[in-house]
Order: sequence, then structure tokens, then C-alpha cells
Amino acid sequence: MTLLKKTSLIATLTLGLTALSSQAMAECLPPASPIIPDGNVASLDELKAAQGAFKTMQESFFDYRECIDAKITALDAESEGFESAKAALTAKDDAAFEQLNEVAAKLNAEIKVYKSK
Repeated sequence: MTLLKKTSLIATLTLGLTALSSQAMAECLPPASPIIPDGNVASLDELKAAQGAFKTMQESFFDYRECIDAKITALDAESEGFESAKAALTAKDDAAFEQLNEVAAKLNAEIKVYKSK
């Protein structure tokens, strides 16, 4: 292998590792909660839009969970603060999951209110 090919290979590998490490170090942002309209006054279109926004929230949650998992995987299991760092990341994931469930429950409740009119 020529020096030029070796240098190119090393640069490619370095770039790939940099991309992976920056992804692991990127900030994981929890999904935004959509506004759920009041079923007493909302139109069908507004509730459908809220359902669509909730589906987007769900997709964002799974991306968020992947980010959290990547951060946990990137932690040094031998480090002194591993357990506390892992616990903090897991707590963030749990809070986002709880928020997702709360929004789902609110959306379902408002749809029931709308249907009962």
C-alpha cells in the first residue's frame, strides 16, 4: 500500500470515528410536547392535527432514546462516575417516556370528550 493510500485510509477512519464520537457527545434533546386542544371546543381537524403532532413526538422520542443509549454506550464502564452518569441518563430517558405517556393520555381523553359531544 502506498503512503498516499495509507494516509487516505487513516484520514477516512479518523473522520468516521470523529463523526461517531461527536454523535455520542451531541446533546440529546427530549421531544417537544404538542399542544392538545380541548375536546369540548376543538374541531375534528384540530384533533387530527394533534394526533399527527403526537406521532411526531413519538418518533422524536425514539430518536432521543437512541441518543441516550449512544451516550450510555460511550461511557467508560471502568470510570468512577459511570454508575451515576448512567443513572442520570436513564432518569432523563424515563422522564421523557413519562411525558410521552402523559401527552398520550391527555390526547385520548380529549378525543373521548370530542366524541361524547
